[in-house]
Amino acid sequence: MTLIIFLIILSVLVLVHEFGHFIVAKKLGIRVEEFGLGIPPRLFGKKVGETLYSLNLLPFGGFVKVTGEDSTEGIDTVADPRSFASKTPGQRAMVLAAGVFMNMILAVVVFYVVLFFSNFHTQYIPAIFDYKFKFGTEHTVGTVVGAVMDGSAAAKSGILVGDAVLDIDGVVVSDVKDLRAALVGKLGQEVAVRLRNVRTDTEGAVRVVKITPQSDKDGHVILGVYLTKAVSIDYSQPRQKVFAGFLHAYNVLDFSVSSLGKIISMSFKERSMDAVSQSVSGPVGIYELVGGLIKYGGSRVVLSLLDFIGIMSVSLAFINILPLPALDGGRILFVGIEKLLGKPLSPRFEATLHRIGFILLLGLLVLVTIKDIAH
Repeated sequence: MTLIIFLIILSVLVLVHEFGHFIVAKKLGIRVEEFGLGIPPRLFGKKVGETLYSLNLLPFGGFVKVTGEDSTEGIDTVADPRSFASKTPGQRAMVLAAGVFMNMILAVVVFYVVLFFSNFHTQYIPAIFDYKFKFGTEHTVGTVVGAVMDGSAAAKSGILVGDAVLDIDGVVVSDVKDLRAALVGKLGQEVAVRLRNVRTDTEGAVRVVKITPQSDKDGHVILGVYLTKAVSIDYSQPRQKVFAGFLHAYNVLDFSVSSLGKIISMSFKERSMDAVSQSVSGPVGIYELVGGLIKYGGSRVVLSLLDFIGIMSVSLAFINILPLPALDGGRILFVGIEKLLGKPLSPRFEATLHRIGFILLLGLLVLVTIKDIAH
C-alpha cells in the first residue's frame, strides 16, 4: 500500500508539472512530440495526433519533448514556425515557467482542501529554527517528540514521533527544561505521561502511557526522546479563510527557503556538509515519510497525505525554479541572458551545460539515495 500511494503521489506531482509545460506549449502553437511519465527506457507509448504519450521504466520523473527545445538542432528548427526555438524569449520563458506555476497551483488547491476540513488550522510543522510566519496566527507546542531512542523506555512504552508531552504525573510540561524538572527523582519509578499526537489531529485525542525512566551516561533521568517545537497556523479569520490556500503556500515556501538558508549557513560555519545531508531526502526518504504518514496518520491519514502532497509540490516548484543548468530555472536564465544580449548564446555551449547539470543532479540523487538507505 505504501509503495502504491508513494508512486501515485510522485505521478501526480510530475504529471501536474509536465502538464503545465504541455498546455502552454500547445496554446502557443509549439509542436509537442512526446509527453512522458517516468524516465526512459520506454515501456509503453501511444501516439495521439502529433504527440506520443509514453510510460517509462523509472517512475521518478517525467518530461515533455517539444520541437526545437534542444537548440543544437540548428537553424532549421528556428525557421520552423511551430518550433520552440522560433518563439520569442518571453514565450519560451512562459513554457519553461509553466511547470513551476502548476505545482504552486496544485499546492494552493490541496492546502485549501486540507484547511477547509481542519477548521482552517494547519497540522503541526516542526520548527527546527526560530521563524515567524508571515500570515496566520501561530500556536506553538514545545514538547513534540521528534525522535525516539532505540531500546529506550519511551520506545518500549509506545511513545511515537509526533506525540506532544502534556504532563508527567500531573506536572505540566511546556518545554525541555520542564520535562527534565518533572523527571528529577523519578529514576526507576513508573510515571504517567499524558500525550497528544499532533501528527494525527490538530486537536488530538489525549492518551496516557506508563513508563519507567532510565538514566543516560551522565546520570540524567530520561524518557529516551528528543523534543522539538512544532507550530500550527490558524487561518480562521474571515478574510484569511478566502485566501488560506495561497497564504499557506507562501508560508510553506518562505519557511522552506529560510530553513534551507540557515542549514547552508550552519554548514559553512561548521565546515561540514552533515547538516545539508541530513536535511535532504531522495525517493527512499520520501517513501519512508509516506509510510510514516500512513502508519501514524490515524483518522486524518487522507488529510495528512494531501498536506504532504502540497508541501512536496511547493518543494518541487522551488527546486525547479533555481537558476541551475538542467532545471527550468537554469533554462529561463539562458533565455534572460539572450534577451539582454539581443542574441542567443552558443547552442552547443548551452546544451553542454544542461547535460553536465543533469549528470550532476543524477549523481546527487544517487548519493542522497545511498544516504537514505543507510539511515
